[in-house]
Amino acid sequence: MVGWVARALEGPLVVRGAALEPLDAIVVLGAPLAPGDALSPVLAERVRAAAQLFHAGGAPLVIATGGITRGAQRAEACVLAEALQAAGVPEVLVEDAALTTADNARLTAALLAPRGARRVWLVTQPFHGRRAARLFRAAGLEPQVWHIADSLEYTDRRRAVRWLVREYAAWVRLLARGG
Repeated sequence: MVGWVARALEGPLVVRGAALEPLDAIVVLGAPLAPGDALSPVLAERVRAAAQLFHAGGAPLVIATGGITRGAQRAEACVLAEALQAAGVPEVLVEDAALTTADNARLTAALLAPRGARRVWLVTQPFHGRRAARLFRAAGLEPQVWHIADSLEYTDRRRAVRWLVREYAAWVRLLARGG
């Protein structure tokens, strides 16, 4: 039953099928850290996917974006950058002020503008990709969502239903603001 509910809810949200092609940058979106300012399973999944995408030639530049949230002592982006470097990404630009996906988009666009970079891969969980892409487009970028085929979203269906319900609430807020 839970699996069916998750499949039904994620259908309109998940972006699939973007073929690997070199873009200008890979953007790894933040999420709350685990206790002790460690990577949460969600962030570890994003790091793994972004590092694989980088090593496959997805883009020469990687950006970690995310500020200090939920009582953490460090910015999500700083923890992401360290993990990406440990995964073999030699240099990671850090955007450490964003507190929302809209902030991620706006602040990343400002960071990329002087470099003339506009075409970006977004690395996040599948349920979050469509809204993230919409916000990054609104910020003037040309996003493609990197689909994480083995995401926790697909293996932990009970947790996925909670994430999906939260994502629909975020869509309601976005659309109510005219976004």
